This record gives sequence, C-alpha cells and structure tokens, in this order.
Amino acid sequence: MRTLVDTSFLIRVAELGADLLARVEEKLNTKIVPVVIPNVIEELRSLAKGRGVKAKRAGLALIFCETLKQLDVNVKEEDVDLALIRAAKALGLPVLTSDRGLRKSLRNAGVCAIYVNKKGEVRVEGFIP
Repeated sequence: MRTLVDTSFLIRVAELGADLLARVEEKLNTKIVPVVIPNVIEELRSLAKGRGVKAKRAGLALIFCETLKQLDVNVKEEDVDLALIRAAKALGLPVLTSDRGLRKSLRNAGVCAIYVNKKGEVRVEGFIP
C-alpha cells in the first residue's frame, strides 16, 4: 500500500530506526510503500541546515528519503501540512505521521492518518483507501 510520509515520521525513523516501518506494516498487516512529496524534502533540507539533534535527524531522514519513491506532484503550498492533505486527497492515499496537529487536520479533512507516537506505537484514524 502506498502511503505519503511527512517530515515528523521521517525524523521519527531517524530517531527510532528503520524498523519503525516494519512496526507499521505489522500493525496494518500489509506491505507499506512510503512515498514523499517535494514539500517534505524541502522542509527536511531546511531543518537539516540548523544545529542540534533535530537537524542531525533531519539529515538522516534526507538520506532515508533517497530510498523512497518521490512523487512529482504539483502542490504549490507554502504550508507542508496543507500540501500533504491536498496530495493525499488528490491521490487517495493515507498519510503516515508522528505530528499530532497534522493528525487532527487529516481527520478534519477526511483523510486517513497512520499515526506513530514517540514510543513507536501505531494508530490508524479513518478509513484506509
């Protein structure tokens, strides 16, 4: 199943390890094909330019992104969350996130959210298309 991934999830992968994706697959009992949109990559690049732990994790997340399918979607949004919501609706894909605010916005927009918390626990909100 193709799933859009957001910045927070990619940083969580850098924090907890690539097996986090395996946990999601186990919970959903299906193979996940994570895909990323250009807006997320740009946000990671911006974060990686900073200093500290988050910047280092963003850099690791960018390396992980090189292994992912990158969608060339035409979502001209300044806000990455809005871009993800629009892309998810247009493509009929769920969004894999670790961001509470985005999870709420996805729920309000009627888009399926696959949420991974700080401990790596997986929750699904909404209908998986």
